[in-house]
Amino acid sequence: MGEEWQNSEDTAFQPEEVEPLLNDVVAKVLANEVYDESKVATWVDRICDQSMQKLTQMNKPFKYVVTCILMQKNGAGVHTGQSCFWDVANDNCARIAYPLASKKQAYDPRMYCVVTCFGVSM
Repeated sequence: MGEEWQNSEDTAFQPEEVEPLLNDVVAKVLANEVYDESKVATWVDRICDQSMQKLTQMNKPFKYVVTCILMQKNGAGVHTGQSCFWDVANDNCARIAYPLASKKQAYDPRMYCVVTCFGVSM
């Protein structure tokens, strides 16, 4: 195989680098907020836009796709999934859920947020 298939920390998408970045963005956007349907579209746009800004500032050789699901906590379940056909050595995805499990009791915003970032090598 050629060099384009070699895996290294410089060329591989590292979820453990991206997840803290996504957590920070979501925590800042949703800090002290309580679910309000009229604000959801704005929050989702801000989370996606700010995540993309932080990702591109990393100067890594990837194309990114960021998705955000924000829903009211009302007892309904949500299931998400994705299927990808990509270079398993370099491409990957990172997911975070808000609020963080360790902070769910301390702060109950009456909403859930799930952010997924796909990193696909160029």
